[in-house]
Amino acid sequence: MTQLIGVLCENKKKVIMLSDRMVSTANGSLTFEHESKSSLISPYAMILTAGTIHENELIDDTKEEVKETTPIKKIAEILAKNYRNIRKKRIEQEILEEIGLSSFQEFHEKHKLLHSVFVAELNEKIKDYSLHVHFLLGGVDKQSHLYRIGGPGMFVGFDTLGFCCIGSGDRHSEPVFAFYKFSPNLPEENALRIAFEAKKKAEMAGGVGRETDAWIIDKDGICKIDNETIKSLEELHEKQEDISKFLKSVQIKRRKVRIS
Repeated sequence: MTQLIGVLCENKKKVIMLSDRMVSTANGSLTFEHESKSSLISPYAMILTAGTIHENELIDDTKEEVKETTPIKKIAEILAKNYRNIRKKRIEQEILEEIGLSSFQEFHEKHKLLHSVFVAELNEKIKDYSLHVHFLLGGVDKQSHLYRIGGPGMFVGFDTLGFCCIGSGDRHSEPVFAFYKFSPNLPEENALRIAFEAKKKAEMAGGVGRETDAWIIDKDGICKIDNETIKSLEELHEKQEDISKFLKSVQIKRRKVRIS
């Protein structure tokens, strides 16, 4: 119930990241427009969150391990590791403790004493257990990078493809990149135009919010694209006017944001 979009541009020297503001509770019973779903993980990397709003611990643990010079791939590895650790802890709390087992270790030690059908059912529950959250990591070190991190604690790189979409609007957003023959060599304004159009197309899907936040990351750090620029893009989109002409005629307004 959300939409995240990341694109590489300027010959892989920059990353543009977009997000709606739709969030959901862990059981999916409530979805609503909330605040920005971004987390600055280092001066040159940020994470966008899709799914539940209940896993801040995972991001906080990752931030503690990341230094200013940590390569983006290493950040992806750390985030995926912490994803697995949190998932393991949740399974122990919500599944194993419910049947009197305190840990995976105790489960492995005692599973031969349990009925085989019961063990099979437990293994199925464990395999299917989800944190209901995915992350889009974008950042710049020697070049720009995009990674998707999700269950059961895996990360996938999108540097070659040059874009990544995460959310319920994917079937609407991804064809936009194919239509324009997207390349990570495109200039910043062209990449933003395509990414913004993809975000608006994604809104056709249920659960994708209409609010849009956008950021640009390069060797100088992370900048948030000002609401004034986003509002202008929204108005042009509603009028079905050519956004590319607007972006070529004006400077994309942005402001530097710093990790706290």
